[in-house]
Amino acid sequence: MVIKRSVRAAVVMPATFAIAHVAFSNPQVSLFAAFGSFALLLLVEFTGPIRTRAISYAGLYVAGCCFIVLGTVVSTQKVAAVAAMAVVGFVVLFAGIASPQAATASTAALLTFVLPVAVAQPASAVGPRLVGWTLAAVFCITACLLVWPAPWHDTLRRRLSASISAIARLAEARARGVLDPKAHAEVTSELALLRRQFTGTPYPPTGAAGGAVALSKLVGRVEWVAGNTAIVGDQHWSVEQQSAQAITEQVAETLHRTAALICDNGGHPVGDPERIKAVQDASRALDELIDAALRADVSAVSEAVADPAETGGPVAGPPGADEGIAGSLDPGFHARALGIATEMVAEAALEASGSKQVVDRRLGAMDTSAPHLFAHRILSHLSFRSVWFRNSLRGAVGLALAVAVIEVTDVSHGFWVVLGTLSVLRSNALGTGATALRAVGGTALGFVVGSLIMIGVADHSDLLWAILPLAVLVSGIAPAMISFVAGQAAFTVTVVILFNIIEPVGWRVGLTRIEDVAIGCGVSIVVGLLFWPRGATAALGRALSDAFVASSGYLADAVDRLTTTSRFVDTEPGQQASNRAYFLLDDAFRQFFAERGAKVVSVEAISRLFTGSNRLRLAAYTLATLPVRPPAAGLEEVESVGVAEAVLRDSYASTHRWYQEFAELLGDRRSTLDPPLPHSDVLHHVLRRAFDDVRSQQRSDRVQTTLQMLWADELLENQVQMQDDLLASADLFVTRRHGGMLI
Repeated sequence: MVIKRSVRAAVVMPATFAIAHVAFSNPQVSLFAAFGSFALLLLVEFTGPIRTRAISYAGLYVAGCCFIVLGTVVSTQKVAAVAAMAVVGFVVLFAGIASPQAATASTAALLTFVLPVAVAQPASAVGPRLVGWTLAAVFCITACLLVWPAPWHDTLRRRLSASISAIARLAEARARGVLDPKAHAEVTSELALLRRQFTGTPYPPTGAAGGAVALSKLVGRVEWVAGNTAIVGDQHWSVEQQSAQAITEQVAETLHRTAALICDNGGHPVGDPERIKAVQDASRALDELIDAALRADVSAVSEAVADPAETGGPVAGPPGADEGIAGSLDPGFHARALGIATEMVAEAALEASGSKQVVDRRLGAMDTSAPHLFAHRILSHLSFRSVWFRNSLRGAVGLALAVAVIEVTDVSHGFWVVLGTLSVLRSNALGTGATALRAVGGTALGFVVGSLIMIGVADHSDLLWAILPLAVLVSGIAPAMISFVAGQAAFTVTVVILFNIIEPVGWRVGLTRIEDVAIGCGVSIVVGLLFWPRGATAALGRALSDAFVASSGYLADAVDRLTTTSRFVDTEPGQQASNRAYFLLDDAFRQFFAERGAKVVSVEAISRLFTGSNRLRLAAYTLATLPVRPPAAGLEEVESVGVAEAVLRDSYASTHRWYQEFAELLGDRRSTLDPPLPHSDVLHHVLRRAFDDVRSQQRSDRVQTTLQMLWADELLENQVQMQDDLLASADLFVTRRHGGMLI
């Protein structure tokens, strides 16, 4: 596809430039037609159905018109030019957090402002510049939409869809009460293929778009729901439990619809409103079944406690029930857990499909209205702790500083100072410096080649026109297929040729570009050092650290609330802190995807940590929403229930301390961490004793409290296995982060 895209640019860009140069005598028309074509053909590539792509290109064209007008008007006013560059730079870069299209088009959009503001002209130049930009838009957007459009398929989506379909078939077998070895083996095989595909999938700069991040979330959630599906078929789950069977059947239906939404048979993403609605309806039906089953199961256990003669004595779980006490006393527990995990998969699939109103309701969003969520997301990133905010601020200051250098030094072709800053400014100072060296080296190489061409061609403009398509072709191919240095060199040759066609000055154009790009690179290094001395990987570690601390603290509050009936325990502050940490983590996760260059830490390890933090947050939200009821009026607390409450609090206090130390490991404040302690057998014992005492004393007022503590125990026991997986991923994260350059 890189070759096709480059060939398309090699044909369309020179043709557009030729039309502008021949039909209009104003060099501003030619300049903006040439660089506008370059921006539209090589700096941005929208994906999706043709209607979505057309709207995206139209939006970029309109934004470009506005930026050209503003940039031209302020270009002759030094202070206004610097201020406008800072504001426009920040807005364009920050807008990427709200819109995948904006993130994809940020470099192209900035070019439409950088060029007019750096090449100072009076306001009368607005017209010719808009004419050049419009010519570029007419020819280039048409070519992008109709000639070799970007392939709209994704192998990772195919693997996800196949895995979810296999899990759905396993769930169907579970709903029938059948332990289907063939279905289980198919799930295992598909998950192995999914992990292999996910690990080997390259993530380009546009990977910050919501769809790419949602796909990464899906991988972790699919593994989660697969594990729950396997559990639902074991000895703790009864096919006689109609509510559990209904939930599992609905799980299978929801997963089938989700698989159909992720991609079609050709591997193309699906944005069909009917399929989106089908997943939303299935997820909503599943949610209703879960809530109804919860009420029914609590009522059934309460009735059994009120009339113990029906079952004849204490409830005895099946063999091995001590390892899953909640499942033995509440047979619908695992089915409900499976349903919740399935809802999370469906919500990530909706996000990957581009659905506008996607909310992880199970993660505790306070308001499901799209405007509220959008505003909350934006506000959550207006902080220096936000990776995207810092990146946007640094980029804006860097570009503004570059414009200020132009205004102070009056360098010729000052446009290259700003473009040099824009092209090499990376998410960390080290990466910026390394890229700056490559940029200057590539530019110098391109200058030598361009100078040799100019010496050989001399004043033969026909030969320059003949060489131009080849130079554009190499400019498109070189960065992806050769190196960044080769791309810089090819682009320099292209620029030398373009400027010598517009205004013949020979090899001196290349020399000017070396000076200007070197200045721009110097500006980017200074700004990188000032604003962010470390990269997206380090910032992601800090965001993960904060998320685990906040979510574990939220869960600690939820456990305290559940086990304390003598006073009110407010979990709202913990929930808000967890939500803020999640938004910032999601931001850092997207920035990690967007950062150019090889990933120091595998995407698979990062995704496991990301999913783990959300599972912790989900457990907290689940417990925090359960009702807390004191003993009935005039009755004392059952002694064993009070003991169980205290033991449960102490048990999670120990787990919370482990998560705090785990967060220190991720945040590079600790070098080692002991493995998590095994789940306490004492807690199992006191919870079983409490339930038996409640039943023997026919204390129906304490049934739900006791059951809820059993659910909490099951959630905390699941945390132990998750902690082992998290520690393995964290060790890999820390080792690779310290062993590699943070670029």
